[in-house]
Amino acid sequence: MSKKILVVEDDNNVANLVATYLKNEKWNVSNAYDGELALDLAYTETYDLIVLDLMLPKLSGIEFIKEYRKEYNTPVIMLTAKITESDIIAGLDLGADDYITKPFSPRELVSRVKAIFRRIDKQNLFAEKKVLEIKNMKIDVTLKNVYISDSKVNLTPKEFSILQNLCSYPGKIYSRQEIIDLVFGLDFDGFDRTIDTHIANLRKKLKNADPQNDYVESVYGLGYRFTDV
Repeated sequence: MSKKILVVEDDNNVANLVATYLKNEKWNVSNAYDGELALDLAYTETYDLIVLDLMLPKLSGIEFIKEYRKEYNTPVIMLTAKITESDIIAGLDLGADDYITKPFSPRELVSRVKAIFRRIDKQNLFAEKKVLEIKNMKIDVTLKNVYISDSKVNLTPKEFSILQNLCSYPGKIYSRQEIIDLVFGLDFDGFDRTIDTHIANLRKKLKNADPQNDYVESVYGLGYRFTDV
């Protein structure tokens, strides 16, 4: 079945260009030109992905994500100007999956969409498995053990939880706040840098066990992601 994509963009020229490139990939594309209409469509139709401009009339992209995430987990790619880094972080905190800055290449956007669909396929596959295998790593979800090249890597419970969450969706950027919510819970009252310390220790242990591969990488100013390439 062909994927269904909602493109939310108030600039008709940009919206039509994006829709043309996505339709060339044999995906079904719908358009919305303001945030309120987009929310109405998203609540009444089932989409596989949403491409969302952050600067929208009636309802901003950030407000759209905030409302939409109360009910649905459909992947969202944000379109944003370079000057709105704070909006990128806010969008990631609210659960957006990726972003691309304007001006952008439509081919790059298509590539990002394909990457999202690949990640979803992997995420669904991982959810069915008790042992995840990525690069030289094996993660025993049941026993909460990690092995690299058959040698056990000793992780703390928090480090294991961070790794499991990151690798369940390879390539997705997780903001510090999102990691806090997933690993520490909503009642966490520590500092963002606590996450940095845990991840630094996690990366060091993985690097010591496998110097040839980088499993967890930082995305400057935005957060962290697991890389499987």
